[in-house]
Order: sequence, then C-alpha cells, then structure tokens
Amino acid sequence: MRTTTRKKLGAAVIAVAATLGGLTVAAGAPAQALPIAAPIRAAQPGLGDLQSQLQLLLNTGGSRSDRANQLEAGEAGLPLLDQIGGVMNTVPSLEWNLAGPVSTNGDTTTANLQVSVAGYGTFPNIELTWREIDGTWKLTKDSECTIAYYAGLGCTI
Repeated sequence: MRTTTRKKLGAAVIAVAATLGGLTVAAGAPAQALPIAAPIRAAQPGLGDLQSQLQLLLNTGGSRSDRANQLEAGEAGLPLLDQIGGVMNTVPSLEWNLAGPVSTNGDTTTANLQVSVAGYGTFPNIELTWREIDGTWKLTKDSECTIAYYAGLGCTI
C-alpha cells in the first residue's frame, strides 16, 4: 500500500471512530502525564513527641506492635530495646529525658538524650536520630545501637 493511501485510510478510520463517539482526538496537542502525588509528610516532631515515643519504646510491657511501628528496624529492633529497658530498670536512680534542640533536615530529625545517675551526675548528651518513613518518625537502627552501647550491650539488629 502506498504511503498516501495509508494516510488517507488512517484519516478515514479516525474520522469514523470520532463520529461514532469511540475516539476523541485532540489535533496537535501533546500527551501530558498525570501529576505525581507528593508523598504524605509527617509533621516535624517536637521534643514532647519524641520524649513520648522514646518512653513507649523503652516500656518493655508496652504493646509490641505499637513499639515496633516506631522503629526503623520494626519488630527486629524490639529484642534490643527490651534488653536496654531491662538494664535501665536495674539502676534505681537512673533518670533520662530528651533535650533540645530538635533539629530536622529533610527526613531526619535529631535530639539529645540526657542520662543522669545519682552519685555519678549527668552524662554527656547522646544524640539520637529519627527518620521519617511512610509518614511516621521512627527511631533509627543506629540510635538503637548507640543507646545499647551506653547500656553496656552489643548491637545485633
């Protein structure tokens, strides 16, 4: 079939389809991609949010699924947190809290863990990091390992 015949045949098919309502043709308009939805971003956490989350994580009697949802490592991070919580519970005068500043850069947030023990005073700040994953700020694996180090534990996650 010759090129001009093919062009005429193609134009005729398009015209018939458009007439029957089965095809809509926008002459000369380039195809446009649909917009990509932006990922849902969690609000920047405040010091109180992170403090509450860490209290939940270190509560060995708390809901395992709630705790795992707050960890970058998920369920795999719970055995180490249970050990850390156990060590912390054996030191009656141990007190901890988070201190600012809370610093957020993209999907990463940091705050300082302050630990004090009667008779030993307050130890140097321990920087902890949270990463936003699927709209939730989760304590990172590295931070779990850092806390484990200060509790005299190895890190196996």
